[in-house]
Amino acid sequence: MAGATIAALAVAGLATTATGRRYEPSASPLPIAATTGVPTSIYDGDTFRFGKLRVRVWGVDAPELETRFGPAARAELVQLVADRRVTCRDTGQRSYDRIVAQCWNWRGIDIAAAMARTGWAVNWSTYSHGRYLADQQAAQRERRGVFAYGIQPWR
Repeated sequence: MAGATIAALAVAGLATTATGRRYEPSASPLPIAATTGVPTSIYDGDTFRFGKLRVRVWGVDAPELETRFGPAARAELVQLVADRRVTCRDTGQRSYDRIVAQCWNWRGIDIAAAMARTGWAVNWSTYSHGRYLADQQAAQRERRGVFAYGIQPWR
């Protein structure tokens, strides 16, 4: 339990070392100021910006903005971040000039898990190795998001 708490605090940037220094992830390609911040714009259900830095949410795939369900997926992401602080951990991967990062909202909710659980994104097992599959399956069973329309995952 203590390890999980420390990990959560470390992700949020609130943990300190034994010497009292603030925890900062080492070797992060993201500048520390951009790791945590308020998104300045949200493009679709899995992409947003911190200023000029484009972030692709790791592990899930959401409908593209110009598709039938794209605006609804974007609206769900807007609700999840709601002009509040988002903390991201860069995976080191890149996709179309975007960093690929695991991200949490101000409440510590994994954004990818929430998008999959609401049915507005699907687990992208090539990258997530099934991490969000249970969330996606719950959305399918409960007919949430795209699954309310009988749509099957596009991944």
